[in-house]
Amino acid sequence: MTLTSMGTVTSMGTVVSIGAWRFTLRGAELADLGYDDEPVLRAIRFVTRDHDWRTADDVVLARTTDTGTDSTSGRLRIEASARYDGTEVLRYVLEVTVDGPILHVDAVGTTTTPFRRNRIGLVVLHPPTLAGVPFTARHPSGSATAAAFPTWIAPHQPAADLSGLDWSTGRVALTLDLAGDVFETEDQRNWTDASFKTYSTPLSEPFPVALDAGSVVHQSLTLRATTDGRPGGTASPAPDLAFLDGPAPTAVVAPPPTLQLLAASAPAAARPAAVPLGVPVLVEPVLGDPNVGAVLASARLDAGGGPLDVRFVTDDPDVLRAAIDDVLDSGAVVRIGAFDPTSHVTTPALQRALRNAAAAAGDLEVVAGTRAHFTELNRTVDLFRDWDGPLTFSVTPQMHDRSPEQVTESIRMQRWVVMSASRLAAGRALHVGPVTLRPRFNAVATSARPVVTDATIEAGYGPQLVADATDPAQHSAAARAWFAASVEALTVPGVVSITLAEAWGPRGGPLPG
Repeated sequence: MTLTSMGTVTSMGTVVSIGAWRFTLRGAELADLGYDDEPVLRAIRFVTRDHDWRTADDVVLARTTDTGTDSTSGRLRIEASARYDGTEVLRYVLEVTVDGPILHVDAVGTTTTPFRRNRIGLVVLHPPTLAGVPFTARHPSGSATAAAFPTWIAPHQPAADLSGLDWSTGRVALTLDLAGDVFETEDQRNWTDASFKTYSTPLSEPFPVALDAGSVVHQSLTLRATTDGRPGGTASPAPDLAFLDGPAPTAVVAPPPTLQLLAASAPAAARPAAVPLGVPVLVEPVLGDPNVGAVLASARLDAGGGPLDVRFVTDDPDVLRAAIDDVLDSGAVVRIGAFDPTSHVTTPALQRALRNAAAAAGDLEVVAGTRAHFTELNRTVDLFRDWDGPLTFSVTPQMHDRSPEQVTESIRMQRWVVMSASRLAAGRALHVGPVTLRPRFNAVATSARPVVTDATIEAGYGPQLVADATDPAQHSAAARAWFAASVEALTVPGVVSITLAEAWGPRGGPLPG
């Protein structure tokens, strides 16, 4: 039987209905799962992630279906290839079986080449609207723990050592059984993903792991649904999440945040005749690299007379102090920050160096936090208990997923992130950004950073040399609308500046009007 005979093909995928179950096939993913007209999961997918946490691109090789003896049962088989830059590393098969209120997924993946993995296996994405909803975490030992999906973004895993989860949503009670590995749940809103994620291979396990060709991963999950027809159903009252879609939590945000641009990292020869004038430009020189002078000089050109927001990358407070003195002597500077090249946060030693520099300069604004995702600020906020200055973090929607749905949904999550950051800041100002469509560097790579030997930036630098840092849609009308929506979502009390895309080049884009 063909797939379309039990489903409806749409521009967003193929909608499949079997009994009370309904979901959309997007490639090899089961998306937007519902039972008896109640949304229950964002997605079920099989994920391959390499030694640098890059997610493989999946190519569907075949999909076949078979209906059961009645309309409440059916079977779906998906064969797919996981690839990096077009090169296959693994093939997998998903067998999806529906039998009344039970949906079962059996997954078998086999490496086709030697491969270093950080994670391979099934992933379950729960909707963010479960925030505040209680669940029961079941463990391989047979014990159980009562918990809840966090309302404010959780820095660490709200559930670990999992063999299953029980929760309710609307009129439907759900039981999820997991097999083939130990699972845990994390709060993916940290990266502006619209989900909580239950995944295999706990982060406490060593990684990366070298696999030979022919290595097999076998996992399965079983989801059981029970409908409660009583008024109000089975779930606890949903939290008030109106702040995600409405205006900023107070009627007036004054003054509005300053909009900045990121220094362009494209090859110098591509520089256009004119770039934005009078706009602060954020630049991230890596101290110790021979191109620091060229990077700063290029940023000065990008600023077109505006000041620089200089965020040094270094682990040496003494080198930082000397670099601050040099940059203050070379032109207008609106603020200075510094981040460790490994942890990507402002360590206490760097915080002290920034304070000393500010004291010596008299009116110099300094900023601390992370140059990476909100995740790093959320997880290391204790490092900043003695820091009374502004805090910062970056935003990018495509850490885990490059689908259009992911990028669009991240806008609502940006509001959730900035409100969570405001709670952490506890009255301290926030500088948000850079906000970029793709990550400008890999904050979780296990590979060593390439050594920079060129003192010029003729070939570009930083993001120019990072795989997948450039989104093909960067200069589209949709991207312009996305950046404008990001500014709106991130404009809440306490946010002083928002830094957007690069000033020009393949990762550039005009400021929202």
